[in-house]
Amino acid sequence: MKDGKKIKASKIFFDMLVILKNRIKKDLEKKNQVLVGNSNELIIKEIPLDFELLRLISQAIENVTPSLEVRKVRVAGSTYLVPAVLSKKKQETLALKWLIESTKKRQKNSRLDFSTCLADEILDASRKLGQARQKRDELHRLAQMNRAYIRYRWW
Repeated sequence: MKDGKKIKASKIFFDMLVILKNRIKKDLEKKNQVLVGNSNELIIKEIPLDFELLRLISQAIENVTPSLEVRKVRVAGSTYLVPAVLSKKKQETLALKWLIESTKKRQKNSRLDFSTCLADEILDASRKLGQARQKRDELHRLAQMNRAYIRYRWW
């Protein structure tokens, strides 16, 4: 929500849920057709679509959530990037911020509406792809490269 536009934000979110629900439904139907075509004796259990939708969204947020960050610490005239562990609240905040940021970039390049781009980004994030996941991987890579400077952590 930006500038208190709660109605607009909720409309985008619910449109995104409808788009994701339709895509999940298509994927499940495709899987069921393949499974039924291969063996006629296989009994397919129907999983509620809403459960799949919530699982997909939570998986996407979990895949984008960072566990480390790097902070700049100045020691003896030199500045080092020191890895630090993030709090749970900041992890979730960064994950959502990166998802929205990458959605805005995707919308700018593709000229689709925001809810469609958000659905695409969530699908990519659940598959461990997309710009938000790349940003998380880059941050973890940077923390991994600077792990030698962890001795300068004082907080």
